[in-house]
Amino acid sequence: MSACHCDYEPPSVYVATKPKARAEHRCTECGSKIARGETYERVFAVWDGYAQTCKTCARCLDLRAFVTSFVPCFCWAHNNLHQDARDCAEAWGHEAPGLQFGTLRRIYNAKGGRH
Repeated sequence: MSACHCDYEPPSVYVATKPKARAEHRCTECGSKIARGETYERVFAVWDGYAQTCKTCARCLDLRAFVTSFVPCFCWAHNNLHQDARDCAEAWGHEAPGLQFGTLRRIYNAKGGRH
């Protein structure tokens, strides 16, 4: 059993796959292009009866994995990954050297060098 307790209701349906893009897509998190042939995460989920499909690029997946490697109980939400990562890095940066810098660098890279 995990000691992790996030402050939100989990979806009633959650199906995650990692396909290769057959067409160009946009990342739900950063808005960057997911190019044809690029592997990305595709999630179909239902929250409070509302179905949504989220597509996450490899750069945003790297951000999520990076923060989770420092803070195993990293609570994040689809469509809010970058802000959740910033908040987590700010809260735990004093205990994890390199977390804040690495998080901000990955957010910058995910946005293709855009602020």
